[in-house]
Amino acid sequence: MNDKVMTASRAAAFITPGCHLGVGAGMAMNPLAVIREVIKRGTSGLTLTPVLTGGFVADLLIGVGAVAALQFPQVALDEYGPAPHFRKKAARGELKLFETI
Repeated sequence: MNDKVMTASRAAAFITPGCHLGVGAGMAMNPLAVIREVIKRGTSGLTLTPVLTGGFVADLLIGVGAVAALQFPQVALDEYGPAPHFRKKAARGELKLFETI
């Protein structure tokens, strides 16, 4: 069996412009090192589908302009309140939104 362990930078290389990306829920279960590399690479045009609730990494990716579309039931920062980048860009109509229930 091949070793599947890789660096965050190498993992981020699989995430190319226009990809449909799934991320973890809320403030936990997120590959922050990989997301940081995606941001550093300037990857954009992503369709983002957070698992259950979009949280910290969803808001980070939205804030840097990496997300073009979002399929979601909710985006919040758990006990820390609303996700500021999501709220601002959604209110301005800068995101294509697909609400799921």
